[in-house]
Amino acid sequence: MPAAIVVAAVSAGATIYSANKQAQATKQAAAAQREATAAQGRSASVEAQKARIAQVREARIRRAQVISAGTNTGLGAGTSGIGGAVGSISTQMAENIGTINQQQTFAQQTSDALQLSTNKQVEAQKWQMIGQFSKSIFDSAGGFTTIFGGNTPIGTK
Repeated sequence: MPAAIVVAAVSAGATIYSANKQAQATKQAAAAQREATAAQGRSASVEAQKARIAQVREARIRRAQVISAGTNTGLGAGTSGIGGAVGSISTQMAENIGTINQQQTFAQQTSDALQLSTNKQVEAQKWQMIGQFSKSIFDSAGGFTTIFGGNTPIGTK
């Protein structure tokens, strides 16, 4: 019988060691996922800023073209036609920048949701490991046979 105790002790030790290593690996994977998500967020922010700058540059070029074309045709810079065109360009630029900002917000919300999902998966794995470890101890101790004195309840073996 002592051999069975040694086997059970070694098995329990291996289970504890394995669960510890799995927990460490899971935490490391979650940390790596957080860093990847953060890097994607930084990249998206840079791209969004570049897109906003491009919109402002494009609007300035178009404004200058409208004013130049109006001046070349003899219209003054203060005429309603030129003013309307310049106003339209500014409105379109603001709308485009608003869309860029909205897309950036959606991308951040997506990243946050994915990170939350990863965190919950890590938590689920932790509880799975705890359950497996508990079952291993329960089985090593004789399980239901020990509890019920050899008479196992219906549906268990």
